[in-house]
Amino acid sequence: MPHEKHGDDKNYDFTKWYQSVYPELAYCGTWLRGNELNTIPTEEYNKRPLKVLFVRLSTYRDVEHSYTHSLLYQLASSLPDVFPDLAYLPPEGDSKIFAQNKIPWLLGTQTKYGPQGFNVIGFSDSIIQEILNIPLFLKNSGIPLEKSARLKRPDIPLIILGGANAPHTSSIWGDKGLVDGVFVGENPSAIRELLKICSSGYKARESKVDILKELEGVPGFFSSDGKRKTCKRAGLRPLDVELPEKGVVSYNEDQIGAGYLQISEGCRALCGFCSESWTRKPYIELASSVLLDKAMSMKARMGLERINLFSFNFNMYSEFYELIWNLLPVFKNIGLKTQRFDMIAKDPEIIEYQKLLGKSNFSCGLEGISARLRKYLNKNLKDEGLRKSFSLVFKAGVRELKIFLLCTGREIEDDFKEFGTLLKMIQDEKKKASSSTRVVFSITPLVRFPFTPLEFDASYTPEAYDVIIKKMHRRISDFNFEAREAMGVKEYLVSQILIRAEDPRIKDAILLALEESGFIYYKNVTPLFFNSFMKNLKNLGVDIQDLLRSSSLEESLKKPWAFISAGIERKTLWEAYQKNIKFEEYGPGAENMAIKEKNFTLEQFKARIKELRDNEVKKDFSVSVGERGRGILRKYFGITLARAFMKVDTSLIPYFRSYVSSYWKTDKSEPVWIIGDDIVRLAWDKKAVSILEDDIKNPNFINSVNNILGKWGKLYGIAGKENRAFKLRVESPFRIEFAPYFKSKGLRYTTHKISEKAYSLKFTKDSLRKKIIYDFVIKNWNYKVEPSGNNKVILEMHIGEKFDVETFVKTAFIYPQQNDWVKVIVESIKAGVV
Repeated sequence: MPHEKHGDDKNYDFTKWYQSVYPELAYCGTWLRGNELNTIPTEEYNKRPLKVLFVRLSTYRDVEHSYTHSLLYQLASSLPDVFPDLAYLPPEGDSKIFAQNKIPWLLGTQTKYGPQGFNVIGFSDSIIQEILNIPLFLKNSGIPLEKSARLKRPDIPLIILGGANAPHTSSIWGDKGLVDGVFVGENPSAIRELLKICSSGYKARESKVDILKELEGVPGFFSSDGKRKTCKRAGLRPLDVELPEKGVVSYNEDQIGAGYLQISEGCRALCGFCSESWTRKPYIELASSVLLDKAMSMKARMGLERINLFSFNFNMYSEFYELIWNLLPVFKNIGLKTQRFDMIAKDPEIIEYQKLLGKSNFSCGLEGISARLRKYLNKNLKDEGLRKSFSLVFKAGVRELKIFLLCTGREIEDDFKEFGTLLKMIQDEKKKASSSTRVVFSITPLVRFPFTPLEFDASYTPEAYDVIIKKMHRRISDFNFEAREAMGVKEYLVSQILIRAEDPRIKDAILLALEESGFIYYKNVTPLFFNSFMKNLKNLGVDIQDLLRSSSLEESLKKPWAFISAGIERKTLWEAYQKNIKFEEYGPGAENMAIKEKNFTLEQFKARIKELRDNEVKKDFSVSVGERGRGILRKYFGITLARAFMKVDTSLIPYFRSYVSSYWKTDKSEPVWIIGDDIVRLAWDKKAVSILEDDIKNPNFINSVNNILGKWGKLYGIAGKENRAFKLRVESPFRIEFAPYFKSKGLRYTTHKISEKAYSLKFTKDSLRKKIIYDFVIKNWNYKVEPSGNNKVILEMHIGEKFDVETFVKTAFIYPQQNDWVKVIVESIKAGVV
């Protein structure tokens, strides 16, 4: 662990590089810009001794729905000695730009510091394929791949792996492991303890070896070098569950104004293929009254208009109805995602409630194509419940029904006959209801995970799976339904080898294949990587069939992961497996699971929604948007403003409904590159109107709001109905060529010299009537000389309602690179405001 005091001369600071290249990066570098709401100011970096970089192994866009990433940052930032930063996998095109400029992949989005600026690197792994990117992160950041080499160098951070998939990463453990330590579990107290030990060790100038020894006392942590004792997963009790009330607000469109409310921990079910079903026990529900308080806090701290219920199955949460009734007046939208399909049959009316909340796409985790195979998968789905649920979904007229299937390798002709009968039943129920519901089947080759009953089972070759999947496709097509493959059979094989890896040569084959193929994992395993991986396994003497074989209970005790006590006895898993391979189910099904009775009717729920819609009013606010709001969706500033309102006056929390629009951009999906004056429209419950009007009259309220907004901008007050005309000030380091734009708009003018390097354009009366532009002044202009340094061209314009700012900026200057137009600074000033 580095002990050097970080001075002013930071050769790991890549801020200037980012400022020079951001136009060429994906989404103009938004993913790397930092300063999201609820992140710690970079000024705290030198005040907090321990610097931790949390790294996701996928791109910024791909982790937009990550619940744990936001919670992890919140936990770390709550510790006064810890400065957390975030890093992501560079998008496909950006990785080439990084390589050209020799920029480390381990790059903090907040600080723009490389790995030398941190004491701990925390990789977060959510799916098995992502671990293929770990050696790429290390290599492309100048960090040795072998643990022994890393531990010898004090300038290299400690490398720790965590995340949902951490228990399944045995392929990168060992004496030459790609990480120094591994943490398994979700317990916030254990995570805090881990960070505190690192912090105290760093301050005491301990070696990384000594710190690793201390960390082994943390529940769920173990050193990756193979010299292990029993490691007990850090389990959760009801009081241990924490919610990201102050979560990082992503710049991604779908996440602005949206938060995740965890309503339960773990899963009630015992599906034989799902690791979480067995390791995330006991199942814990948070009381709806507690959740409402947490949701209100999240809304104020994150500027939320939408709350998504986070759970393995939301319709297994016993206080579901009470919760949505109480959340409804607080949030404009309530998101519902994953549910257990057969529970619909037990509570038919739940579909209508979901439709009222805007849910139009439903899913069914059918998994096995027959009752026999569903028993093998320990799915505990009853035929009568399935039929009734299908019937109810079609009668409800939902837009889409996605049915998930697993190809197990054990399918026989009798299973396909029964599958045909099931497909006919689905088709008949759809016709009976005269339903236009789109039915899509999603097929996935079964990957057999450790810590499940199927850990002991033999896996199948891609060739065997391919034959069965094609047959499933044909049978589905016979009934005119759609079928898709969620994962190809080659990617399945790579995943299966990695998930139950016990041969150290697998890691060697990974490294060789990555080197030969130049592969980076984004969405899929490429044929080039697959072929190279298979070739290198063979060259290293690894028998693929041996990697897929079954194991006995005794053999399983010698597996690399067997020392992890995951909350379930291996003997219990074995007993369940013995029943499942006889096509008998283990444990209870959904028979005794039920949602508590609601104390309101469907009509009352509809009336509540209608009343909220009828009571919604829109208020316009006169604001100035700061530099931080430039180049992102204006909605981000809108929810930042609403957040400030709610933090200053908590009585407004229940009444904020949503961001609506801004003067400069009515399209919510497009970024705005204009800073300065704007009019932002927010929706509120009408009960907020008098509160807002009283608040705005109070200078202390506006000052408090502006203190919270800080560099994001400024609130002036409620916008009146006066003429909303704006002036623009444009500052450009590029040579100007404005004539083509004005010509394309049919605008005629004469040029008048005001002073040296300053000119004005006088437009004809016919041109002024077009309401595009009224006045145009250009300063620092020498048409013979290129602008340079601080000698930038300045434009001052009084524009009309039909002036297209973005088109003008894109076409009025000559740019070295296509996207350099985003470097032109455009500031709006309300006409008449000095």
